[in-house]
Amino acid sequence: MSPVTSALIEYWHRLPVESVPARRRRVEALAAAVQSGASPPAALVACALGDPEASVVVEAVSGYVEASDSPAARRAALDDACEWIRRDLALNRGAVFAALLRSGAAEAFGKLAPHRLALGTADVETVCRILAGSAVPRRTRRYLEEWLGLLEATDGHEFARQRALLRGLVSAGSERPRAVA
Repeated sequence: MSPVTSALIEYWHRLPVESVPARRRRVEALAAAVQSGASPPAALVACALGDPEASVVVEAVSGYVEASDSPAARRAALDDACEWIRRDLALNRGAVFAALLRSGAAEAFGKLAPHRLALGTADVETVCRILAGSAVPRRTRRYLEEWLGLLEATDGHEFARQRALLRGLVSAGSERPRAVA
């Protein structure tokens, strides 16, 4: 059994008895340990893949991607997170997508671009909920506008709902940050 599979099984055993606030505290402590070098970035993978709660996933993905100052290591972590989206490995891939968008990194936008139309409406709802009310950098707003343009050129009921969600987010443009709910 792979180390990730073992970590996920262990994580899922604790999940039913651990509250969301407790899981948030644990992932924050784990992210701090990763940032300080006391734990490897891989320690955050089970939280990123195996938790259904958006705030836990966003914290885990952000901690995983930002764990290193090395550009090569950050690119590799970004590639990993995009692979989680592409292969539908994360329980909450909308939160993985949103965490990468919140980084505001141009490289993240390029790597996320091929996955925009592969997201389901629930994923887009999660992305919009996480980004709503946040101070969205201009670069991220442009990315969202391009995504909306792509959806405008796409037919289908599911894409119509996604267009409405993104249109609402793009037009909101709130300036004050808000915690992930």
